[in-house]
Amino acid sequence: MDVVSGHRRLMVLGTGSGVGKSLVVAGLCRYARKLGLSVAPFKAQNMSNNAAVTRDGGEIGRAQFLQAQAAGLEPDVRMNPILLKPLGEGKSQVIFLGRPLGVYDIREYRDLKTRLAPMLVEIFHEYARSFDVVVLEGAGSPAEINLFEEDLVNTRMARWAGAEALLLGDIEQGGVFASLFGTWSLLPPEDRKVIRWMGINKFRGDRTLLDPGFRSLEAMTGVPVLGVLDHLGDLPIPDEDSFRVRQRKDLESGGLRMAVIAWPHLSNRSDFDPFLDDPGVRVEFVSLDDPPVGKVDCVFLPGTRQTVGDLEAFRRSPLYDWFGRHCLEGGRVVGICGGYQMMAGDILDPDRVESGRGWIGGLGLLPFSVRFEKEKIARRVKVRFREGMLPFLPSQEKMLEGYEIRHGRTVPHGSSGVLDVYSPDSGVFWGTEGQCSKDGRCWGLPVHGLFEEEDFRRKFLEHLGLPTDSGSISYRDRLESALDHLGERVHAAFPLLTLR
Repeated sequence: MDVVSGHRRLMVLGTGSGVGKSLVVAGLCRYARKLGLSVAPFKAQNMSNNAAVTRDGGEIGRAQFLQAQAAGLEPDVRMNPILLKPLGEGKSQVIFLGRPLGVYDIREYRDLKTRLAPMLVEIFHEYARSFDVVVLEGAGSPAEINLFEEDLVNTRMARWAGAEALLLGDIEQGGVFASLFGTWSLLPPEDRKVIRWMGINKFRGDRTLLDPGFRSLEAMTGVPVLGVLDHLGDLPIPDEDSFRVRQRKDLESGGLRMAVIAWPHLSNRSDFDPFLDDPGVRVEFVSLDDPPVGKVDCVFLPGTRQTVGDLEAFRRSPLYDWFGRHCLEGGRVVGICGGYQMMAGDILDPDRVESGRGWIGGLGLLPFSVRFEKEKIARRVKVRFREGMLPFLPSQEKMLEGYEIRHGRTVPHGSSGVLDVYSPDSGVFWGTEGQCSKDGRCWGLPVHGLFEEEDFRRKFLEHLGLPTDSGSISYRDRLESALDHLGERVHAAFPLLTLR
């Protein structure tokens, strides 16, 4: 129990990355909310290029954004005080309380962590006192024995928070009993005390087959196995940590096939989650070394944390020639954020924000240049598409909501933008953005999240050829229903974790 009487602090630790910590935290948050408890997520440090923007313009991990939705809360930078955005070559941009601190290599960040640690403790307790339940999430494995003294996010954070922890293992990866026992046995005695329960995730089959292992594990550790969470299958909830994306394999004849280029530094792949359960739509994430075979209806150039580096890797790859043929044959291309910036005629980087050069040639698909500036734009926006600028939007549509995270600025070559951007709070006009080719086959935007808007996504898919009666369900309704189902499933597996 937490030091505050009557307040419960729970933590989900994992035997490694991708074991399902983020989704279990989201499920606990949703179930606690259903019980009428005030509940909030917390992850002290996250490493991800899949970020979201809070109302005040701060960046947090997309997983904490989803967990806030599960808890019924407005996302808050205190839910994820430290966000590391990997840049490659051992360097990351460090985001603290939603704002960039700078780019640090591993050694520099180790020094920074010692200064941030006491601030994290203060942030947590100030934030947590407002909630009946706070569900903390660990990162990777708590048993990285070379990093014990640097821990900010696992067992040390649990001790600072006064949290009881569930240690979660992934049976799908194999060796689940060894990974649970090995993790526990490598922890120092004071950190073992944090582990109150063990649990297993992603199980398929007869649970009774696990009982002998449970008895042996409890005899060796003294820690009870609390429960087993069955494999969630195709539940339409994004899982940030695993970097595995659900893809539709059951494409009917006449359905749509969309290819998303999986950059080496791919970011904000959540832009494509709304398509994953649309009937008749198949989304494929395509690596640079593996060009698609057969007809593709649309190619997406998604966001990236390294626009210039990924563009250069693209040009060296087998996929580049395939992409060139796709464009020459009149194939459709849509760019978002970094992918949109690649579609420019050229990229200007006088301050070397993203590269060691001041000028880089773009793909030349759209009539604009990009100029990188040191100050990052991170904000939520409302947008309205200009009349007739996109072929599937012949008239001005209603306001749509999205967000921006970028260093690049659009410099049009005398052409009109496709949408007007406004402050979501004051309604102040922020400018015109986006570009579209004259034939309407190539277009791009710096705004994330617009495909979550049902009418916009539906008209786009119909323009590509999807039948109008294909039965699309609102993405946001699907997600809310899936979170309810997730909460029930997590509670059924680990019932003690959400007791008052």
